[in-house]
Amino acid sequence: MERKIILTEEVELFYAELLIVLFEKGYFSFLDNAKLYVDRLIRYVEQYIGIISGKNAPSFFDHYGTNLKYITYRANKNTWWYIFYQQHDNVFLIRHITNNHVTAQYFDD
Repeated sequence: MERKIILTEEVELFYAELLIVLFEKGYFSFLDNAKLYVDRLIRYVEQYIGIISGKNAPSFFDHYGTNLKYITYRANKNTWWYIFYQQHDNVFLIRHITNNHVTAQYFDD
């Protein structure tokens, strides 16, 4: 059965804003490099959501939805991304994305 991935409007906006923030705050000197970084995150979600086992989300994230699971993506030696989703059969609704620089204190792993 084919997986279907749906992004909330918040997540779509997040991707667009992340590109701008990474460039404007100087994490990347060139906009194209920031775009590549964001594209890798997007590709990871598309490739691995539902393929690797998700973990139950900490209760702190309940305001993004019920029965949330998450997977992680290690972008580099300093940054882990947390991708939160709800699953119904093979449909995955991506509800929120954050990283360890913002929310590491809520995770045990």
